[in-house]
Amino acid sequence: MAKAHSPKQLVELIDRLAPALLRLQGSGATRGPRVAALARLAKDGPATMRDLATELSVSPQAITGLVDALEADGLVGREKHPTDRRKTVIRVSDHAAATAKAARAARTDDLSRLFDDISKEDRAAFARVAETLLDRLDQARKGSA
Repeated sequence: MAKAHSPKQLVELIDRLAPALLRLQGSGATRGPRVAALARLAKDGPATMRDLATELSVSPQAITGLVDALEADGLVGREKHPTDRRKTVIRVSDHAAATAKAARAARTDDLSRLFDDISKEDRAAFARVAETLLDRLDQARKGSA
C-alpha cells in the first residue's frame, strides 16, 4: 500500500522537486532572459510587450531592452497590435522559432526519460494531480489579477 502523505509533506516534495527539475532543464534565470523570452514566444506565439514582461517576471524597462537586443540579432520582430495602436506585439523569427522548437524537443526527450520505469497507472495519477495543481494555480493567479 502506498504511503499517505500530508499536504505539508507534499509541499516539501514539491520544494525539493522543482529546483531539481530547474537545474536539470535550465530555468529562465539559469538559461538567461534571452533564451526564456525566445522559448516563450516560440512555444506560445506572439505576445505584447506587457504580457511578455509579466510572464518572464521582468520590468517593462527590462523587456524593452531585451526585445531591442533580440530584434537587433534578427531573432524577433515588432508588429503593430491589430486592435490597439498603443500596443506592440513581439513575434519570434522563423529561424529562431525553428531553433527553439528543436531545443524544446531535445529537452522533452531528455526529461521524458525520468518516467521510463514508472508504471502507466502512476504516470496517469501524476498527470491528474499535476493538471489539478496547474488549474488551481491558474485560478489563483486570475483571482489576484
